[in-house]
Amino acid sequence: MAFDGRINIIEIDDETRTVVFDLYRRKKISGTKLGPILGMSDLVTPFKIACEIAGLYPGDKTNKYMEAGNILEPKIRNYVRKHAPEMLAPMLGLESGTPIIIEEPVEKEKCGYDHFHDNKLFGGLVDGYVAYGGKRQAILEIKTSHDREKWLDADGNVTVVPPTYIMQAGLYAQLSNLDTIVFAVGFLDDEDYDRPAFWVPTPENTVLIKMDRPDMTKPMADAEQWYHDYIEAGETPEWTDKDEELVKWLKSYKPDNKKRR
Repeated sequence: MAFDGRINIIEIDDETRTVVFDLYRRKKISGTKLGPILGMSDLVTPFKIACEIAGLYPGDKTNKYMEAGNILEPKIRNYVRKHAPEMLAPMLGLESGTPIIIEEPVEKEKCGYDHFHDNKLFGGLVDGYVAYGGKRQAILEIKTSHDREKWLDADGNVTVVPPTYIMQAGLYAQLSNLDTIVFAVGFLDDEDYDRPAFWVPTPENTVLIKMDRPDMTKPMADAEQWYHDYIEAGETPEWTDKDEELVKWLKSYKPDNKKRR
């Protein structure tokens, strides 16, 4: 039987809307968790992230959007590789003909689902690197989206990156000691999520966005403090109405052999 982290819950307090727990096995702060920890996500709360990092909640079940992203990541990476001379070189200010390498990431199963083992608190998985001049120069962050509107600037161009994605790529760039980020975004129609393997990247549905790495000093310091305040202290931040189903799931665990405190 698989280990259920809910066995480490000491108390679920409805008055304070918090969960007190024993810390059996903690996870690191990955790029996908950083934005929600800092309150930048409309969908994922700090409470949910705390439950995931503390091992109380294994994470959401895979849905069609996640599956499409996993299927299309290598396809988009290959598209960027194929079209790097005309799409990426001008963006990076390189001379025509400069060799550009799109580096494959180490497979997640081969690296323990973490590309940054030298950092004890922060980690995660990169989608690739952009290399030229004999070394890595940029993080490649691949995204799929069905909501093109949220990426549009005032002129109707795809240049606006959601803050949680900026934090994710910014963290990986910081951990990789790189100053540049390249987002490769594939835009899907609703029906594409039912048959993602048939989706083909084109100049109309796939856009590259280059940006400088943001200053990650304060976001990472704030996240580290959050980690000390909640994960190491063994108590979650307050849950919100968005966490109703998660709290219900946490409360539903009542095994006969639950540890006595």
